Amino acid sequence: MKGTNIFGNKRNFNVVEYGLLYHSLESNVLGMQLMKGFAQTSANSDVKEYFQKGYELAKKIYLETEEMLLNSDILTPSIVSRKVTSSTTAPFSDKLMMFCTYLLNGFSIGGQGFGAVFCLRNDAILQSGVFAKDVLSFGLKGARIMMERGWLEEPPSMNN
Repeated sequence: MKGTNIFGNKRNFNVVEYGLLYHSLESNVLGMQLMKGFAQTSANSDVKEYFQKGYELAKKIYLETEEMLLNSDILTPSIVSRKVTSSTTAPFSDKLMMFCTYLLNGFSIGGQGFGAVFCLRNDAILQSGVFAKDVLSFGLKGARIMMERGWLEEPPSMNN
């Protein structure tokens, strides 16, 4: 479990841990592309700003995950990515783009939890927790924006 031991060396990542880190890299490349595209086509300034923050968050997670691999002398794989076009014509409504982001935030939090459960290196577990906290904070800001605009409906409640 070495990873945060001040006096010891960090052990190498095992293949399961590497797979989880690689998945994080792939997911956040997709997240950066979506957030960039959503931001440049959004009609609302606060929604556009939210997507730009999402781009920065995905980029931060990508870079910190990449750094963990590089610090373990593991070269990061070349991930195929597509360039976001320069179009400013929205393919979807802001409401749909916000809801898609809301869903992807939930998947990201679940992925971070999944990664923490199957990882044995303490530093990687801690990093997953930090990422999950950051994604949760970002997701809650998005939920507030959707509630303010009437884009997030309250589900039916249970009757006793």
